[in-house]
Amino acid sequence: MRFWCVTTVSMMAGAIVCAGLALMVFGFHLGIRPVLTGSMRPTYGPGALLVTRSVPVESVRPGMIVVFTPPGERVQFAHRVTSVTGMPSHPVITTKGDANRAPDPWHAELISPNIPEVVTSVPWVGRLLVGSQGLIQLALIIIGGLVVLVAGTLWIMRPSGRRPAIA
Repeated sequence: MRFWCVTTVSMMAGAIVCAGLALMVFGFHLGIRPVLTGSMRPTYGPGALLVTRSVPVESVRPGMIVVFTPPGERVQFAHRVTSVTGMPSHPVITTKGDANRAPDPWHAELISPNIPEVVTSVPWVGRLLVGSQGLIQLALIIIGGLVVLVAGTLWIMRPSGRRPAIA
């Protein structure tokens, strides 16, 4: 009995967190990203969770912290913009991590119409997100399989709805 109570409460808490994240992402058009390095200390450190909102590239200004993929890189960076040059519709930005002594070696041209701007950060929550990614995927697969199993069993076991023939 105790196991079922703990399981039910855990699943309800997980559903509430997922619903909150979905509301945040879809309702308020916000994004979340974990921080993996210390290049932006003391503003935020490794393990923080960044909350971002999409802004038009025309509004990018020095001092803003934006999330982008630098030229020649495969991962996204969240660094402070130090300068903006070029056309407003496709600006070229230079950036620098707050903890770094020198500016970043690249000049990134922003080709999409919008870019994520960091709105706030939540310390340590990013570690939980990164650490639990595999577990979340496994749990979703197991839960999905159980839902299919139960739904299939109920469908097979349902009464046929046919009335017996009267002779």
